Amino acid sequence: MATLLLSAVGTAIGGPIGGALGTIIGQQLDQNILFRPKGREGPRLQELAVQTSGYGSQIPRLFGRMRVAGTVIWATDLKETRNREGGGKGRPSTTVYSYSACFAVALSSRRIDGIGRIWADGKIFRGAAGDFKTEARFAFHSGAEDQAVDGLMASAEASGGTPAYRGLALAVFEDMDLTEYGNRIPSLTFEVIADDGSVTFADIIADISGQRIAMPAGDAVIGYAAGGEDRQAALRSLTDIIPLSLSSDPGGIDRIQSLVRSVADAGSATPIDSNFVRAAGRQDLAPPARRTASISAAPRQVSIRYYDPVRDYQSGIQSAFRPGTGRISVVRDFPATIGADQARTIAATSLWSEYDERSTLQVAVPLDSRAYRPGKLVKCDGIDGLWRVRECEIGSGFVQLSLMRANPYAGLAAAGSEQGRSVADADLRAGSTRLLLIDLPFAVDAPTTVSDSVRLYAAAAGDAGWRNAQLFASGSGGAAGAFIGHIPAPTVIGTTSGALDFANPALIDEVNHIDVDLNHAGMMLAYADYAQLLAGRNIAVVGREIIQFAKALPLAEGRFRLSRLIRGLGGTEAEMERHVAGEDFVLLDGGSMLEIGSAYYAPFSPVGVLALGREDLDPIPATITSPGRALTPWSPVHPKWKFLDGGDLRIEWTRRSRAGTIWADHVEVPLAEEFEKYRVELAEEVDSEPAIVIETSQPQLVFAADQIAPILANNSSSITAKICQIGSHGLSAPLAFDIPL
Repeated sequence: MATLLLSAVGTAIGGPIGGALGTIIGQQLDQNILFRPKGREGPRLQELAVQTSGYGSQIPRLFGRMRVAGTVIWATDLKETRNREGGGKGRPSTTVYSYSACFAVALSSRRIDGIGRIWADGKIFRGAAGDFKTEARFAFHSGAEDQAVDGLMASAEASGGTPAYRGLALAVFEDMDLTEYGNRIPSLTFEVIADDGSVTFADIIADISGQRIAMPAGDAVIGYAAGGEDRQAALRSLTDIIPLSLSSDPGGIDRIQSLVRSVADAGSATPIDSNFVRAAGRQDLAPPARRTASISAAPRQVSIRYYDPVRDYQSGIQSAFRPGTGRISVVRDFPATIGADQARTIAATSLWSEYDERSTLQVAVPLDSRAYRPGKLVKCDGIDGLWRVRECEIGSGFVQLSLMRANPYAGLAAAGSEQGRSVADADLRAGSTRLLLIDLPFAVDAPTTVSDSVRLYAAAAGDAGWRNAQLFASGSGGAAGAFIGHIPAPTVIGTTSGALDFANPALIDEVNHIDVDLNHAGMMLAYADYAQLLAGRNIAVVGREIIQFAKALPLAEGRFRLSRLIRGLGGTEAEMERHVAGEDFVLLDGGSMLEIGSAYYAPFSPVGVLALGREDLDPIPATITSPGRALTPWSPVHPKWKFLDGGDLRIEWTRRSRAGTIWADHVEVPLAEEFEKYRVELAEEVDSEPAIVIETSQPQLVFAADQIAPILANNSSSITAKICQIGSHGLSAPLAFDIPL
């Protein structure tokens, strides 16, 4: 439109000549100002980092090692799975819904060698060793020209209607668990290993150009992502960054020569003397002419954005500055994996090259200098500086060169660049699952509340990367039976290195200590003051005794010494005399342990379960013989005895209650049983059969003289007494003591 308008105006004013001039001016305005075509763009760093699924999305050609998001090209609907957890003994079960998805991601339009790590929403999803942190089945297709159809995609689509996507590298996921990602497909990024080792610019340019551009082997990068609307756009992303000159190749009409601007290869040219030009009267031979544009036209700062391998391929930026005037600041995206020093070198080269290229030179040289083709670096005798040939015009007996000032320091390394730090998600192995079953006398989240059911918990952990595990009932032959639930997180567990000695459970144990080796060095134990202890902090199981600890002294990585102990919690005083070295240690944490519902076992009967973690090749078993401590009464305390007149023996004691952990003033401790009843035994020795067994409903009992006469007749030095409280579900641990005679 601009062309037609200016043509008409020119004709009206100046006739045909004015119309021709108007047409020329109109074309320039049309093409460069009014209706300038939109420039084509190569891949931006943000495009490589964000996963898309839009039609027509560009699939880059990847070289070396890169981290890209790719494009989702195929997906199924979410798959819903229902699991019932808990239930039994009048308690409702819980139905847990989980979702998974099948999908395929296109990564590269060039064949690649493999895939390293994978990130999901920025967190490690697949480690460098190929281990997945979340359950998923994964298939990789390299993009070879003989690539077969993916089996999952073929089974889900119509028969014969699934392409093989040859020449396109794919990552295919089957039933990826979406629980940790809000039941949606997370944004994935892939560490793509397209080539073994670094790749040179020469290899990249040759591939993009279809082997039509050849250049000497030069600098290399760790990785590169080539993209754009066409080959020209893909090449421009490189030629705008690296100092490179292109020209036609005399050896082939469809081939292009490239020259790396190397100072070492610079030639020498001798301009024709201007006096000779004037004497010869040559009007077509101009003397040397040098022009320099304003310094404000050159950028004062050039910044290069790139992918930093040290920071898990996160984008980084390196800048180069120059002194002097000017306000132009340029930021260029370079979709390559390079180090900080190399990025700064590129920025400095670009900055000073544009600064030097403000100067141009027109010079005539003898005809024997026609070997100086465009792109060649030359030094002209009598003229300072290094120059690059832009145009070469062969005249009658001379060659007219159009030169541009070249940066003599292009490509020199810039040292001391700082790439910054990144808080990277640790790539840790899960290792084998360690599974423990814990029979507690109370609910782990309500230790002061009486329980009306067995409190059986599963605790598990592994190496530092262990996250969770599935728990199954043990079926016949040791096979996995009914699904119980998920162990949600690792519990702090370990092993004692010595045996914990006996102590008075009525006092804080300031004498004994126990050393614990935790499952891995990342596990920690902390100190607690008395207020925190009263609030229920630092409750742990050692063997079968429940303790609290106030001090946790670190001895080494993953090794702690526990002291200032509160012993025999939950009525477990009887376990204090049974400690051995190498016992299990478990820090009680309701958020990481799974309570096993009574539907999966019977109280006071053997129980077996199986756990399956992410890296477990086979299910991990665990058993317990007789769970039910939460249903049995606690042993009586404070025994008293007295021989009465006439030889009778009177014994008294104080009962305890599972509901009496809170010491209320002026109120009797609740019974917490259906009835109050005790079993009292008298024997000559500790391990001998009881001579007298009596049950009573009062916390006292009088033995007649004739009842204990058979024991006294043996001239024993003492009588051994044992008192158990009888509960609704069993006997308490015995209160045992000797009565001296």
